[in-house]
Amino acid sequence: MSNPRRYFVTKSAAMVALFSTGMAKVPDARASTRNSDALPPPDPDTLTLNRCTFGVSNELIGEMQRRGRENWLERQMDWESIDDRETNDFLHRQTPTVFMSAKELAALPNRGQAANELKQATVYRAMYSNRQLYEVMVEFWSNHFSIYHRDGPVTLLKTLDDRNVIRPHALGSFRDLLHASSKSPAMLVYLDNHTNVAGTPNENYARELMELHTLGVDGGYTETDVQEVARCFTGWAVGRRGSGNMGNFQFYPRLHDQGEKTVLGTAIPANGGIRDGEQVIDMLAGHPSTARFISTKLARHFVADEPPQALVDRLARIFLDTDGDIRSLLREIFLSDEFLRSADQKLKRPMEYIISALRSTRASPGPQAYRGVRQYLFALGQIPFDWVPPDGYPDVAGYWTSTNGLLNRWNFASALAGSRLPGIRLDYLALIGRNWRPGALVDHLAARLLHRPLLDDDRRSFIGYLASDKSATKRLPVEIVEERVPGLIGLMLSSDYFQYR
Repeated sequence: MSNPRRYFVTKSAAMVALFSTGMAKVPDARASTRNSDALPPPDPDTLTLNRCTFGVSNELIGEMQRRGRENWLERQMDWESIDDRETNDFLHRQTPTVFMSAKELAALPNRGQAANELKQATVYRAMYSNRQLYEVMVEFWSNHFSIYHRDGPVTLLKTLDDRNVIRPHALGSFRDLLHASSKSPAMLVYLDNHTNVAGTPNENYARELMELHTLGVDGGYTETDVQEVARCFTGWAVGRRGSGNMGNFQFYPRLHDQGEKTVLGTAIPANGGIRDGEQVIDMLAGHPSTARFISTKLARHFVADEPPQALVDRLARIFLDTDGDIRSLLREIFLSDEFLRSADQKLKRPMEYIISALRSTRASPGPQAYRGVRQYLFALGQIPFDWVPPDGYPDVAGYWTSTNGLLNRWNFASALAGSRLPGIRLDYLALIGRNWRPGALVDHLAARLLHRPLLDDDRRSFIGYLASDKSATKRLPVEIVEERVPGLIGLMLSSDYFQYR
């Protein structure tokens, strides 16, 4: 599916099989995957909304047009000023454990409840929140500081990590975020630092801190640096059950290696205590390799799988000049020429695809909506916090474009369009407007769902699906609308036009 090769599937054999479930019939069971010119690009507003939200809607487009693109971005970056009480009230009812203290979480009879409700809350926030760019960045940093959710006590502790580490700093300072992550009980347990003690150090957190969180694998550190950093973090652990600090960060001085250390050529004096680890964090947060590594990841996420080097270089300079100010980095990305030229360079990953489909169709999720969403997040391989290794879900198209992955996208589109997802209803009549002439109906749906122009051949294919006589001007009878429109919605959501963000 990588650009410019396109997989337009309106008449493909796979789509025939998909939509032959009684919802609709597709003419001609002939595969037509083809190479062609690039799709007509979205306008800058739509491109920005695709990258900065979990799904474009006509309402968001209207808001951006009223405010202007730069003002809209500034407002989204000022996330605390955006009223999100409706979403929070919903979460208090549906997922109460995400607001619990460590003590309350530990008292739960079923710790799986906390894990499940955090996943639900993550999906619901992506669907409903008015703070869309903030939620996009929460997901980005959750993936960067990836923690597998099913790992023993982490099942409970990840809820605290989400609330106390990722969310407060998602649009703040990378230095502050890194400090918070280094004292996250979930991270310390997941990467075994709670077993890292003087005399028998555990190097797991130290290694991932440099390789995955800061410098990058080619960031200029040595195996000796890993060993020395591990010594700096001895005694960094979690308050034990029964203590007044249960489930929170705890430094144990008697377990700390008080000797002198040397990290990246810098001497760390003896008897530094907790300051040893804090000094390492400051050292790494301001390192040029960290600036390049984080800048590359941000540019890869928001611009292209292979980000332009000139943009990465500018971001790295801004990172160092601003002490890792995340908003300054995002401004440079979104206002850059490289960003505006990057249409169709980023494939939607499964969660982005599913949530954007729900938002664009204005589907009405009920209290049990997560069941239907989870079914396809599982099938597509991106349930929140379920990536086992610490490197996070891949952020490049190649990982997500297997034949099975594409088929499951089509299956999801079919189920959504046919209102067959548990807890989710789609009112397709509300989507199509009152003009039921095939040409007008296709144009109206394309504007509502795809937010970009159609190639003439593709428009004719959609019209031909609705009207077997290929007439674009005759009003469709109600029985044809009922039979074909859900299928048309599914086809549009399965097309290349909807696969990119």
